[in-house]
Amino acid sequence: MKPAAAPSFRASLGLGRAFASVAWVLIFPVGFAAAVMLHSLFWLDWVHVMGALLWTAIDIFMGLVLGPVLQRVHPAARQEVVSQLMPRMLFLMPILAITVGFSGWTLGHWLGHFPPHQAPAPAIWAIGAITVILTVEGLGGILPINYRVFQAGRQAVPPLDTITRLVKLYRVLVTIQAVLQFALILLMVHLAVS
Repeated sequence: MKPAAAPSFRASLGLGRAFASVAWVLIFPVGFAAAVMLHSLFWLDWVHVMGALLWTAIDIFMGLVLGPVLQRVHPAARQEVVSQLMPRMLFLMPILAITVGFSGWTLGHWLGHFPPHQAPAPAIWAIGAITVILTVEGLGGILPINYRVFQAGRQAVPPLDTITRLVKLYRVLVTIQAVLQFALILLMVHLAVS
């Protein structure tokens, strides 16, 4: 009897299957488009709040729960989880981040938080700055890391040291996102009750 082979890091999940597994996230951009076309404040608010909650929860889970767990499991197990997770994250997070950003900006305009209705409050400026940082970090840092890990995992002999280094950087960036999102939520709650 042959011993069981260690799980390979081959990215067995193609991008098509990855997208199909997270296609449900399209409810957010479709909902955003419908809310704008119908000029529905209720649905615009729903898309923004639910999308932001999901984005924040995923970042918190990835950075503060899954990341530390993956650092402590056997490298082969970690690589197998990452090879299945990263292709999904390539689609899930950019769709959420872009939709939440645009829906928040639109919501702010509809609620009169921008000129010509009134000068933006300091909280609006802070929310905008954090949103820009989150977007740049996500699309300019996290997304390329996801793609590089996915591509590395597809190689015949995956460069495990490179993948490990990228996943550590990914964890740091996602943790920063989680902290910034806590601050963002605090500012939004302040704005909502003031």
